[in-house]
Amino acid sequence: MLVKPAAGSGQWQDGMEVVAAKKDSLDVRMGVVSTTGPWLEFDVALLNRSRRPVLVAPEAFYLDAYAATPGVGALRVQSENPEQNIQALQQQAAYHRQKAAARPAAEMLSSLSNLLDDLSSRPRHENAARRTARQARYQTEMARYEQERASHAVQATAARDQQRQLETTLLRKTTVAPGQLLRGRVRFRRCADAAARLRLVVPVAGRQLAGEFTQQYFRLDNRPATAAAPAKPGRGTR
Repeated sequence: MLVKPAAGSGQWQDGMEVVAAKKDSLDVRMGVVSTTGPWLEFDVALLNRSRRPVLVAPEAFYLDAYAATPGVGALRVQSENPEQNIQALQQQAAYHRQKAAARPAAEMLSSLSNLLDDLSSRPRHENAARRTARQARYQTEMARYEQERASHAVQATAARDQQRQLETTLLRKTTVAPGQLLRGRVRFRRCADAAARLRLVVPVAGRQLAGEFTQQYFRLDNRPATAAAPAKPGRGTR
């Protein structure tokens, strides 16, 4: 999938083409940083040139997705709440961490049963072949439990790493002081891949700053599945 500014802005930042929007004393620059996986991610930078602090709440940002077909209304896609994304990863990490350290009841019962079999094998005159087979089954079962714990440990580490990454890269709810620049990523679920035009709206301090983007979705044969539509002038993009 290819998403880019609707009209060549000629402005580049860190190798990324950006759309600039200004309203009163607020400047916003927006660019696409990722279209992989389930997310469409934008890099958003906001400069507060006013004399007052402003509150930036990325969970209030939204996309209006327009089809190439005339007369079809826009689909509104709300941005992901960064705090909820981070909290979900925290919960995943805690769950897998607990599973990596726990011994399930079935494992403990199996160990106890094997111990009792060892103690009672002599009176029963268990032969060597049966004892070997029983021990092999027990070792296989124990290895499975160890493998499950190792898998949970790996998943706990992965969730923790993702959490730390989001904490440093996502734009989060912040009060921006006068003269301060705030920058970070904003996520949207890719539920409008068929759209030809996207309008990213950034509501800040009662104002709506917006940027226009075109979108093309490619099939496996690298042919476009959607045609890019010409951008319409967006409100608040003077």
